[in-house]
Amino acid sequence: MTEEKKAKIRKGILAAEILLAAVLLGYIVFGLVTKNPNQKVFNILAVILVVGFVVLNDFLEPYLTKAFEEMDSYRMEAYKKYLLWDIAAMAGLLIFVFNISNTDDSTLFIVGIALYFIGTKQKRTYQSVYLGEVTKDDVEAAKAAVVDAETVKIDNTEEVQEASEAVEE
Repeated sequence: MTEEKKAKIRKGILAAEILLAAVLLGYIVFGLVTKNPNQKVFNILAVILVVGFVVLNDFLEPYLTKAFEEMDSYRMEAYKKYLLWDIAAMAGLLIFVFNISNTDDSTLFIVGIALYFIGTKQKRTYQSVYLGEVTKDDVEAAKAAVVDAETVKIDNTEEVQEASEAVEE
């Protein structure tokens, strides 16, 4: 598939996302103007917005741009992990939105926002792999560097401990 066709598909998906967001924003404005917002309607629209974003970005766009056909098994595994973390992040966002005005249990919205941030951070890690921006070799090299850094840290810790024991004697 040509890059022009992919760009056209992405523009269409962006237009659908803007439409979803505009509906929710329109309801918020309506609620402010009439001074009679309905929390249940807002929650339903928020769920539609979040689920719509996930479906559009995580399923429809890769399907329409034929991204799945270009993926090897390593990238497909990264895509699945990305998808799980994205769903977790969106669930956290919904928990936050639904409970921000809940004065009975103030910890629930904090859990939601924490889940959102953790999920977003993790999904970015896997997104770069599934999009092909980072290769399997890059990931393996990074893992090896972390192991090497931990080994150096352990070696230095033993040296420091030995030096402090020598000073004490």
